[in-house]
Amino acid sequence: MEKVIVLVYFGMLDALLASEELPEEYRDRCQDILCNDCDKKGTSRFHWLYHKCGFCGSYNTRVIKVESNSNCSTSS
Repeated sequence: MEKVIVLVYFGMLDALLASEELPEEYRDRCQDILCNDCDKKGTSRFHWLYHKCGFCGSYNTRVIKVESNSNCSTSS
């Protein structure tokens, strides 16, 4: 049951992020993240709160580095 609740929550976050438009100065920024669920490092587009792991789909991540570059290749 808990996994279903988490998946619904992550789906809501996906919808929220898809509908948000960041200010111009933040659109090309990337963040290196570490996933606390699968323990892998990846890259995510900039956001103030939410960073999705491109490997397992979890939002249980933390930012380890912020970059400002227009060639942001995310692992998601």
